[in-house]
Amino acid sequence: MSKTTVLYKDIAPGAAEDAAVSTSAASTFSVPARLPEGVTPEPIISGELNHWGLTGEFVSLDSQSQKLAFWSTGQSNSNCQFSSPPVITIRFSQLYSSVGVTLVFDRAAGDYCTSVNVKWYQGDTLKVDKLFAPDAPSYFCEQTVTSYDRIIITLLGTNLPYRYAKLEQILFGVYRYFGMTELRRASIVNEMNLIAAELPVSTMKWTLDSREDVDYMFQLKQPTEVWNDDHLIGVYYVDGYRRTAKSVYDIDCYDAFGVLGESPFTGGVYSGYSARQLLRDIVGADFELVFETADTNLSGIIQPCTRREAMQQVLFAWGACASTDGRESIRVFVPGGTAVEIGQDHVYTGVTVETAAIVTEVRVTAHEYVASSDGNVEFGGVKYQDNQSVFTVTNPNVTASDKQNVVEITDATLVSPAIGQAVAQRVYDDYTRRSTNKAKLIWRGERLGDCITVPNAWGGTNTGEIARMEIALSNTVAASCDTIGV
Repeated sequence: MSKTTVLYKDIAPGAAEDAAVSTSAASTFSVPARLPEGVTPEPIISGELNHWGLTGEFVSLDSQSQKLAFWSTGQSNSNCQFSSPPVITIRFSQLYSSVGVTLVFDRAAGDYCTSVNVKWYQGDTLKVDKLFAPDAPSYFCEQTVTSYDRIIITLLGTNLPYRYAKLEQILFGVYRYFGMTELRRASIVNEMNLIAAELPVSTMKWTLDSREDVDYMFQLKQPTEVWNDDHLIGVYYVDGYRRTAKSVYDIDCYDAFGVLGESPFTGGVYSGYSARQLLRDIVGADFELVFETADTNLSGIIQPCTRREAMQQVLFAWGACASTDGRESIRVFVPGGTAVEIGQDHVYTGVTVETAAIVTEVRVTAHEYVASSDGNVEFGGVKYQDNQSVFTVTNPNVTASDKQNVVEITDATLVSPAIGQAVAQRVYDDYTRRSTNKAKLIWRGERLGDCITVPNAWGGTNTGEIARMEIALSNTVAASCDTIGV
């Protein structure tokens, strides 16, 4: 039987990226700056007393020296104490809040520090000074602290004598795992537009009935990962929550596009600019972009808007689309490919089909911006004349009884005359796929944009590309899919 797990990263959003690590107690081969992101080294031959296991798993220090975040310069003594305890200072440029810090020591060898002091500061004000006694290679120092901008960690002793203090990662919070027994309700809506005429936000709503006596903070933009066995359904970020009982919380989350929709993009004027690079400029370092389609060059203007709106402009002009489901990154791709057949044994009900009205014509307005003192568009203090041209594709199969149904796109400001006709044809081709096929499946890793064939209720099959999935979470995940086909 499959198992569904929600991983809630109860961390301070943005703290890892903002953290500046300093210490005078690190060995020369350590890279303390890696502590916030974390490393995963193999077991290392270190010369420590009774440390080298003869299992063939241990590797030389030289082979791992570029993968180590923190090893102290000196070892603990026979009493497992340090004569000069290693001190690590972490500074932030902004204030953060978290429920504590998680210290990841040496998981491969099983070594850890058994005595640690942690101090949290706001400016020069000491907010909390607390001693912790870790008892495992990964240990959560639980202490809720709000509005801090400096942490000082002192490593006082090790679990065995004559050991270096080692750290693989410092998390500003803790990872919490919930199974279905702690989720009263949990549902997900993943959706996309197959031609990026819009950039929908995927959402997750879940109700936690926690077994632990914890006052959760649920900070905005904290990530939540949803897994079914080893399949990632998606990553969603806290948008808000309500506490309805001592241990019951209703949490609303959205995907990366929701996050990008809440921050501004300054815009720009572009001439033959790489679409890939423009997306990187828009998204920045907040999310990884994975490109599965060839690059192109774009020309036009993006006026100041949200980063999500700017992404949509780029994707639409490019002829690509984007989704966030099934991975931690943003996937940029062109949907389609060979259809995968979904067997009857993985379908709850046969397909039902909704058919949209015939589109009689598509009109796409292209824009060419020329600097002009009396221009009708201004950006960055410079005026531009927006020379517009309309590109049209007409449905040749319209009959006398069909109603006029014209699709017009006028505000795609990265659609230049050079690509106007191709864009109009692409939009028309999309609208000729009038069937929305609806089916409820046992989810087995399908993603938005996948092409699938599903048995229908009258003995045949329907094929289309997945544009929307409503997912009801349980250990067996059910997905109600909308696919777009002819």
